[in-house]
Amino acid sequence: MHLYTRTIHVKTAASMSAAIRFATEVCAYVNKTYHTKMRFGTETFGQAKVHWFMDFDSVDQSLALNQKMLLDHDYQTLLGKGKDLWVEGSMKDRLVRMGP
Repeated sequence: MHLYTRTIHVKTAASMSAAIRFATEVCAYVNKTYHTKMRFGTETFGQAKVHWFMDFDSVDQSLALNQKMLLDHDYQTLLGKGKDLWVEGSMKDRLVRMGP
């Protein structure tokens, strides 16, 4: 099992409500389109952050979905709508192999 995470810093505390709405919209789109269980959470101590999470059975499964999403015009357009909410350069993607 592998856990994919994407973390991004919210530009200002005032943007957190809009960031939560955006994260909800992204999860809804990804889950409906790709039949996954993407979820998100927020970090509110220190720098405000949004974290997205998805489980994968393998690295190959993660890479295959990533390829589909990169070519998905509607998904890319959706991501563009949130660009003003984030600190530029703060996005971090991770794929963690989970222990037993």
